[in-house]
Amino acid sequence: MVHHLPQVVISKVHFVTEYSRVIGANGPATHFWCMRFEGKHLYFKQLAIRSLNFKNPAFTLIKRHQLRQCLMLSNKNYYNIFTETISLKTIKYSQLSIPVQRLFKQNDINQTIFDECKRIHYKNVVIMKQSVFIEKLLYVEEEPRFVYILHLLNIQNTWKAVVEHLQVVGFNEKIWSYEVEFRGTLDLLD
Repeated sequence: MVHHLPQVVISKVHFVTEYSRVIGANGPATHFWCMRFEGKHLYFKQLAIRSLNFKNPAFTLIKRHQLRQCLMLSNKNYYNIFTETISLKTIKYSQLSIPVQRLFKQNDINQTIFDECKRIHYKNVVIMKQSVFIEKLLYVEEEPRFVYILHLLNIQNTWKAVVEHLQVVGFNEKIWSYEVEFRGTLDLLD
């Protein structure tokens, strides 16, 4: 492109050609991007121009920003802790897989009909069926313990997740993610 179209080459073209090398060296671009800073900076610039208060602009901007954050969080009912289920259906004990039936027998669950849902909003967290969550952090290195959610069931008037534990194989720094594999052990989580 430099040889054939030198008048079209801009600095952005140079950055695009370097992305693969930079991502290979530093991991995903979200580790060194400035998009959130630019978004906040634009808001503060607009606020400073509109307020026309130049006596203590830092105090005014921070105060207005905090009030705006509180308003936005209250609009989303952030502080209301509630449980909401989506796509509720009834399933029978015989429709569950054999390993799940064994898990119920081990935990002395003799219920024959269950309510199952695809998604639960619980304490402002969306828990979805067939998704992976971190159950807890292990050891001093805080290695995450992952679980794969198989079912979200209402067992004896309590919502429980039937999960399969995942084993951490390793961590890939280039794509900044854990490599996991299924262990085949099931568990019930409240």
